[in-house]
Amino acid sequence: MKVALISPYAWDYPGGVNEHIRNLYLRLKERGHEVKVLAPQDSPGDPLDFNPGDFIPLGGSLPVRFNRSTAHICFSPGASSRVKKILHNENFDILHLHEPLIPSVSLLALQASTIPAVATFHAYREKGSVAYALAGPLLRRWWKLIQARVAVSEAARTFVSRYFPGEYHIIPNGYDNRLFTPASTPPWKDESQPFLLFVGREDPRKGLSVLLKAFNMISQERPEMILHIVGIDDFSSRLRKKISQAAEKRIRVNGRLSGEDLADMYRRAWVVVAPSLGGESFGIILAEAMACGAPVVASDIPGYRGVLGKCGKLVTPGNHQELASAIMGLIGDTPMLDEMRRKGLERAGEFSWDRVAERVESLYHRVLCEKGRKDG
Repeated sequence: MKVALISPYAWDYPGGVNEHIRNLYLRLKERGHEVKVLAPQDSPGDPLDFNPGDFIPLGGSLPVRFNRSTAHICFSPGASSRVKKILHNENFDILHLHEPLIPSVSLLALQASTIPAVATFHAYREKGSVAYALAGPLLRRWWKLIQARVAVSEAARTFVSRYFPGEYHIIPNGYDNRLFTPASTPPWKDESQPFLLFVGREDPRKGLSVLLKAFNMISQERPEMILHIVGIDDFSSRLRKKISQAAEKRIRVNGRLSGEDLADMYRRAWVVVAPSLGGESFGIILAEAMACGAPVVASDIPGYRGVLGKCGKLVTPGNHQELASAIMGLIGDTPMLDEMRRKGLERAGEFSWDRVAERVESLYHRVLCEKGRKDG
């Protein structure tokens, strides 16, 4: 079948939705489908991992603050006409829209399309959405055009169904199970230096400031401990104020890493820490970490609970003392590290991209079969 994967977010800016789409593109291509990705783009050129012509840019973007982060979206008369022309010329069998109800190109494609549409909802906000509450009556006319609705987690389903109740399939985000694999021996058994790993942006909701305050305490009790930070190039002045002089000597800032280097970091980490304050519908970092055999300590928020199950340790969001205590207790408990590694490896299989792509493909076939019965 010929599939259009449509992202509302500019492809130039890293983010979970675009990474989800990239991996789904690759897996569907492997399964023999013709797949094109449509998204805003500020910089010219084909993105990495795409065959020539498989990425179709939809125009530049504007930054908009959303969910304590910044989204780069595109919504304009020019974008609307481009989307209509592309959908007319390409003759797709199915549209797969991501975040279809935010004001960007996914919504424009839904408005313009005459073919079956599958939509995936990724977002979650503990306090709800003022925008959905206000615009809900208008958006429901477009929501009704979606043939199959997907939420990446129970948290995401709860959030979106508050405003748009109906049937939602839970199909999670996936991790690259060919890349994120465990080492034969865990690091706490090969006399390696113990280190903690944080992976994420500097967005306040990611909770890095909480981890830094916890690490101030940890470095006093365990001066041999190292904290590796992946995803930022340097500390902002706001974050630097959180770090004690003793702790700063034990922190390594790594910037963004390739997939191979990130997988290696996971394998060598004694504990992966995810201290987010909220707004997380899933937590792909948790799945990647478990797949590499790394124990996880994470904030007790709905999106993270749904991924970890009983395979990690959950702590109160924003409580740096509890976070420090949980990490230090785990580092000194080798049997618990072994048990969390075993359970995490078992759990991670549910989120592999091979499994996720299979479920998405099955949903596409179901939607097209239902359309065929209706047309027939």
